[in-house]
Amino acid sequence: MSTIDDYKKLRTDISAKKFKPVYLLHGEEAFFIDRLAEEIERNALEEHERDFNLTILYGKDSDPDQVKDACLRFPMMAERQLVVLREAQTWRIDAFDKLEGYFKNPTPTTVLVMLYKHKKADGRKAWLKDVAKKGVVFTSDKLKDDKLPDWIYKYVQFQKRKIGQKEAVLLAEHLGSDLGKLTKEVEKLCIVTEEGGTITADLIQRNVGISKEYNVFELQNAIGNRDHLKAQTIAHYFAMDPKDHPLVLTLGLLNSYFSKLAVVHASSGLAQGELAAALKVPPFFVKDYANAARNYPPAKLREVLHLLRETDLKSKGVGNASADDGELLRELLARVMN
Repeated sequence: MSTIDDYKKLRTDISAKKFKPVYLLHGEEAFFIDRLAEEIERNALEEHERDFNLTILYGKDSDPDQVKDACLRFPMMAERQLVVLREAQTWRIDAFDKLEGYFKNPTPTTVLVMLYKHKKADGRKAWLKDVAKKGVVFTSDKLKDDKLPDWIYKYVQFQKRKIGQKEAVLLAEHLGSDLGKLTKEVEKLCIVTEEGGTITADLIQRNVGISKEYNVFELQNAIGNRDHLKAQTIAHYFAMDPKDHPLVLTLGLLNSYFSKLAVVHASSGLAQGELAAALKVPPFFVKDYANAARNYPPAKLREVLHLLRETDLKSKGVGNASADDGELLRELLARVMN
């Protein structure tokens, strides 16, 4: 199962108050770990039970004995107690060995939650296998960039709102792979959209600041269609706001775009679904990439990728005495679409 599938299943169990005695939430993506910890804390105890039954410890300020002592206590006037170990990744990995006995026989009235963020715990450790037998080991992997639009689309559905695939891609490309930041922006959009309503490009522009006309997504389309005027207009807009549209980011996204066009040329004969999988894009974008590939044959693509590398070097001062980022982008587009 994927991280998202595991996350959904775990949230469902937590909401139904089906708790395990031990949870290890570990991995590179902090978002899922933080959200699951919040769900456990919200559902494991009633508000009036928390004063005596919620213990929060931090890895840098605690040791295994303190965690074990907290877990061995009995709840006071409640069905269970909750012990949360935050920043568990600050412990030496062998420190968990001292809890191996507890993991084999955890207190049934205690829920221990260990948050081990930004990296994975060593899966070869015996104690981790004990946690998996008695409790839950949730691995939080980073979502790949091509999976972000689908995450946005489904998260908006979960919030009982709607969003178009193009708007989901626009948000993903502009906000990047920081899932916490991305989800906060999506939640902000859901707040200003009534239940059952649709998150539109206009709404995104007003609340997130992403122009529906002047963004990298539209720049790619303009380049793919060889629309010189539109591409240069967007480049001028980017030059007026370099903080939100840094050249290095634009070059990276364009490099990815033209690399996908190369994949189209190398994948002739594939069905739409197979080509979408090869490109790592939603199927409805395949037609756009196929049309753009016809405008950029392989020989031209090799030239374009060379121009992108050359512009990247110029942006870092190599072979460039005075041109600013806006001038470099406008020159690049002129040469690419020539």
